[in-house]
Amino acid sequence: MKAKAVAANPVQARREEEKERRRQAIIDAAEHVIAKHGWEDTNFGEIARRSRLSRSLVYFYFPDREDLFHAVCERGLAKMQRRFEAAMAKHGTGLEQIMAIGRAYLAFSQAEPLHFEILSRMQAQETDPAEESATVRGANERGRGCLMLVARALGQGLADGSIRKEIGDPGPTAVAVWAFTHGLIQISAQKEAMLKRDFGLSSAKTMEHGFALLRGSLAAR
Repeated sequence: MKAKAVAANPVQARREEEKERRRQAIIDAAEHVIAKHGWEDTNFGEIARRSRLSRSLVYFYFPDREDLFHAVCERGLAKMQRRFEAAMAKHGTGLEQIMAIGRAYLAFSQAEPLHFEILSRMQAQETDPAEESATVRGANERGRGCLMLVARALGQGLADGSIRKEIGDPGPTAVAVWAFTHGLIQISAQKEAMLKRDFGLSSAKTMEHGFALLRGSLAAR
């Protein structure tokens, strides 16, 4: 019996690899279609044609639009998390890690505009944990993982003395830092004409001013 189970493993492994390959091909196709038409006008028929799979097979992997939406989000969040981790690894103090994460978030928004836009939409939504599918749950967990990196850097800063004690619990402060940085990136990119006209600010100068304010609000004195 044991020998048969071992013999069957390579076959099962190939099946799982093929399933994952198809899943990733659907996500690839979805990203292409979203970039072309926007999320609101994205349809499964075009995704099926792009991925060279049947529509029914696309629905098998992603039963509804929300599942597919969150699969794209999870991929974007995974890329962002790797950027955050790499940025943190280059700095010793918590304050410098926080600033590095902010700059990594800006770089992510510029290098991955589609994922940044999709994640902005995800952040504006609320899901019921009792009704989450595995795909939705995976994306939400990945998002929490990114936020926990911010909280971890804040905790490091409290421990090493680079961040002022008055910030209190790193959790709520991490949320505030995330919201501030995300909004700053959006405004600097989407309102650059207004910023130049009214304040003489380029997008880059707006970001630098915001980062300076963030540093000043967190740094120990």
